[in-house]
Amino acid sequence: MSDYALPVSVSITHEQLAWLDARRRHGSLSRSAALRQVLDAVINREALVPLPDRGSTPSAAVAGQGW
Repeated sequence: MSDYALPVSVSITHEQLAWLDARRRHGSLSRSAALRQVLDAVINREALVPLPDRGSTPSAAVAGQGW
């Protein structure tokens, strides 16, 4: 089992909250668990796609990640 960090407080938009709640599998998954899944997916994606050099421009970094 993973060790959990201390709780953090975040503010999200109504649109983000609606998206998050839609991801919760009809309420069977907590919001915090859904957020952890999303973070894990992003971490795994970044592990597969190397981040650009720090000297890159922001637009080049976004374009390089296919966004």
